Amino acid sequence: MKISARDVALTATFAALSWIACKFIPGIPIIGAEGSKISWDVSLAPIYGIIIGPYLGFLAALIGGLVAAGSLFTVLTSFCTGISAFVAGMLTDKTRKSYGWTLSAAIIALLLAGWYSTEIGRTAPFYPVLHIAGLLIVLFARGWISEKIAEGKTEGKSASLRELNVRPFAFGITLLLAGSVVYVRYEALLKFLGSAEMVGGALAFIAYALLFVGILSIVYGFFNWIKPGFVTAIALACYCSIIADHMLGNLIFLGMIDVVAPALKDAPSEVVAGIFMAVLPVSISERVLFTAISTVIAVALLPILRKAGIIHQKQ
Repeated sequence: MKISARDVALTATFAALSWIACKFIPGIPIIGAEGSKISWDVSLAPIYGIIIGPYLGFLAALIGGLVAAGSLFTVLTSFCTGISAFVAGMLTDKTRKSYGWTLSAAIIALLLAGWYSTEIGRTAPFYPVLHIAGLLIVLFARGWISEKIAEGKTEGKSASLRELNVRPFAFGITLLLAGSVVYVRYEALLKFLGSAEMVGGALAFIAYALLFVGILSIVYGFFNWIKPGFVTAIALACYCSIIADHMLGNLIFLGMIDVVAPALKDAPSEVVAGIFMAVLPVSISERVLFTAISTVIAVALLPILRKAGIIHQKQ
């Protein structure tokens, strides 16, 4: 692949955009890491990969993060957005259809293996529910994502909407409510049923299983209602790339916990794992929000840039 002046210009532009997002837009504080924050360039990185490809997208996100970095922790987390852009680019580039999804799945799987290789990860085995869902999406969708994005257009409203089936939504909402009750009333249920370790593990499994299946049921109902196409493919690519960013950030946090969170340096693994599980609903909300922002921007921007001839599929 030859690099053109246009590629260089787009890479530099996106790197500058990442720097602005990191430096001047207030981020979301990271719980447990005083002074650290999640920058809004998390929602921009997948767009870089979709527009200029996995390699240049990785470079743009990485450069922007490194320029804005002010500590070793932020230097390392600059690679999170880089990985995000790389995964999105590999999933959406039709010229890499035969192996792009495979490489994306391998990256997410390696990150999951990294989580379970730590003591904290093994203590909180249900924490990566978002990331396991992302891996399953890649494995089931495979080259479908790149095919739909290559079409470059959305379906008309009359052709894209089907008759709404409320059963998956009702089932999913019921499971979410049940899982939330078990999650919120965990301590009370534990006292009522007994404080044995087996009972606590079973309650935790039930709570997260209900929440996970409930989310899947609602997602299934939504995608059964709309005809899968360009918008769906963009949303799935953005989600998978953003959860890769998230897991890499978790692993960096654990590797530098004595620096970024000194109060947790000597804390038992059960305590740290408990903090991760406690903030899981917050993490879910963050990643859904970032995915929504990325999807809206990419869906609006990609067709415009293609019509203007600014970007094209490299053969």
